[in-house]
Amino acid sequence: MDFNIIAPMAVTDAELTASNIPEDDHPEWAAGTTYAKDDLVISLTSHRIYQSMQDGNLGNDPLTDDGSWWFDLRATNRWSAFDQRRSNTASHPDQITYSITPTQDCDAIALFGLTAGSVRIEVWDGPSRIYDETFVMVDTGHVVSVYTWFFGGIVYTRQKVLNGFPGYIGHRIDITIAAVGATAKVGHIVLGRNHLLGQVMNLPRISFVSHSRKGYDDFGDEILVKRGSTRKIEVALLVPTIQAPRVMDIMAEIDGLATAFYASGTGPTYGIEGLGFLDDHGQPLDVAGESTFPLIMKTLK
Repeated sequence: MDFNIIAPMAVTDAELTASNIPEDDHPEWAAGTTYAKDDLVISLTSHRIYQSMQDGNLGNDPLTDDGSWWFDLRATNRWSAFDQRRSNTASHPDQITYSITPTQDCDAIALFGLTAGSVRIEVWDGPSRIYDETFVMVDTGHVVSVYTWFFGGIVYTRQKVLNGFPGYIGHRIDITIAAVGATAKVGHIVLGRNHLLGQVMNLPRISFVSHSRKGYDDFGDEILVKRGSTRKIEVALLVPTIQAPRVMDIMAEIDGLATAFYASGTGPTYGIEGLGFLDDHGQPLDVAGESTFPLIMKTLK
């Protein structure tokens, strides 16, 4: 079983060339408009939503404000799929479409936080479609008996990882996330270069991390505050010592970025996948030829 990461490509106005999601969440900020407290505006430059912090808000550009007048709330709906957060979803009735033209070679894509019946990936070289594949998102892993087959309901998988498609510089990648008759959603999309880091050694550890908290009311009674959960993945990778510089360079490249990771090959891969960030890594070197590389990834909500 091999451990892979997708080093994320930045998606900016240069890469995102089209989408069916309009960027009209709120009015665009205007210098001559006076805003009251809690008014919401958007910026088509930063693709963010801002909330007014006080009344009489006139002439204060949210892009240059120090936080006195505007609070940076979140990405706009159109750009929520590229804001390094899974919980802030992009949504649109029936389907979401994105057209992305990579400015670097891109052979892998991962989609997280999906609400979709199918995902279609097309790659265009000019007028020629050179790749086209549709993935049905029904998750059959929940079918464990004849009863669940007939009465368990339909369960849809929340993520999809794909690599090996021809996403070269200048090619256009069309993504269609379909949920016919419902609202299609996606939390985060990672496009980039797939890297196989090493072979997963025995007994990887997957931990459930709760972010809920216990508090107390005025009478001293306990109050449970639900805040969601994430996972912590600890693996030991077997890496040829000669490849140590390559692995360490990749780790430095993805540091601080929302990164897709997953296991491939034979063996149980459940839990060893997700959208997360690099928490810790090391490279003890064994001059005999192969080194054990400890790696910790933490998922994002």
